[in-house]
Amino acid sequence: MLWVEKYRPKTLKDVVGEKKVVEKVIAWAKGWNANKKPLLLAGPPGTGKTSLALALANTLGWEAVELNASDQRNWQIIQRIVGEGAFNETISDEGEFLSSGEGKLKLIILDEVDNIHKKEDAGGEGALIRLIKRKPKQPLILIANEPYNLSAELRNLCEMIVFKRLNVRQVVKVLERICTAENIKADRRVLEAIAKNAGGDLRAAINDLQAIAEGRNELRLNDVVIAKRTQDTDVFKVMQKIFKSYNPAVYNEAMLLDESPEDFIDWIDENLPLEYDGNDLFKGYLVLSRADMFLGRVRKRQFYRLWKYASYLVTVGVQQVKSEKKGGWTRYRRPSRWQMLFYTRSKREKLKKVLAKISKYSHLSTKKALAEMFFTVRFLLVNEEIEKAAKIAAFYDFSVEDLNFLVGEERAKDLVDFIEKHGLHRVDESVDTVNAFGSFEGPIRSDIALEVTRVKSEIEDEFEDKIEEAKMKENEKEKAVERRKKKRRKSKESKDLTLDFFS
Repeated sequence: MLWVEKYRPKTLKDVVGEKKVVEKVIAWAKGWNANKKPLLLAGPPGTGKTSLALALANTLGWEAVELNASDQRNWQIIQRIVGEGAFNETISDEGEFLSSGEGKLKLIILDEVDNIHKKEDAGGEGALIRLIKRKPKQPLILIANEPYNLSAELRNLCEMIVFKRLNVRQVVKVLERICTAENIKADRRVLEAIAKNAGGDLRAAINDLQAIAEGRNELRLNDVVIAKRTQDTDVFKVMQKIFKSYNPAVYNEAMLLDESPEDFIDWIDENLPLEYDGNDLFKGYLVLSRADMFLGRVRKRQFYRLWKYASYLVTVGVQQVKSEKKGGWTRYRRPSRWQMLFYTRSKREKLKKVLAKISKYSHLSTKKALAEMFFTVRFLLVNEEIEKAAKIAAFYDFSVEDLNFLVGEERAKDLVDFIEKHGLHRVDESVDTVNAFGSFEGPIRSDIALEVTRVKSEIEDEFEDKIEEAKMKENEKEKAVERRKKKRRKSKESKDLTLDFFS
């Protein structure tokens, strides 16, 4: 068993970290009600965010439901698991009914929420935002390594608490406790070396300790053979060194970032006008354009060795063109282009969802639904009177989210209110058409039923006429065939008589 799990804190007393952070989390939990914001725990990996959330649940006697990065978290999963869990009561593992009214709550933990924008998690963030806006009765904790990868809307809906990396003394204290529990005699210098190498990541330090202690009862300094861990470099610190210094070593630090050159050039492009102006700004963008040419060749020809030239221009190139050293503090921004791409991707997902319903109920392909029906349906929903528009919305079984996308929130609310008030809904196509339209209530019901009856009667009459016409044609064909057979028989008989005469 991994020591990381074996020695995970069971209660808040076992948690290692800043006292102020723990106190804030406890105050949030004790004052929880449906009007409070969910908690967003943000900070580098290995700083105890998940352990603190689980320890909180154990200390207060709450049930814990955890959804982590290994789980798929698209909008359906968020709605089904997180949504239902956040608004419903629960039963404990022992079968006891837990009532939120009696303070027996269920803590929902959504780990690594900053990775929820992946393709397989499409629509997950939007579903989470809608869920939080509905004011869940159960407490919700979101955990993120990079909180600014989340949208500003989601961050503003949460109360954010930032975790800092642990210092060497705190990490050594935990390692000593583990060695005592495992009956391992360890030189303090060994534990300090492990702690320094981990760089404030307690999880990494415990894993290193377990790897070194495997098969040993005593640890000496010469037993420590561990690779130097590469620390996560903050993109904001790298930009600060680019814009405010002349040290070319920033190139090496940029190589440690978890950002590709295509992503990092967006960071520099967004924040360059905040630091440079005039001729410096012109030169900075000139260097960025050269770097972008290298990136273009990489995309076109797959020559990834050109990345290093693009990275050097983006870092050292931009750094060296400024005429003077910059000072002060600047608030850097995330690339606005990313927000635009996220927004357009979200729109595409919503469009696909709407087109799927139009193509299904109009019996068209998705391509035809977009070309022939989508804009017509949207026009009718926006411009028709509320009764007819609501009827169309019910026919295509559009959800509130679909209507918000098609007509805007205000019009969507009017349509949804009318549909709910008059009980409009989509009916099974297998039932009779007249009865199907009859299921719509309200003043339009009788008119629709009469119109459908009339159209149905006309179709049936026309169909019967065609059947009669086809029967007549078939009878005429049969008579013609019979006449030809008789004619052939008579011709054969006459030939036989002639042969008999001459024989």
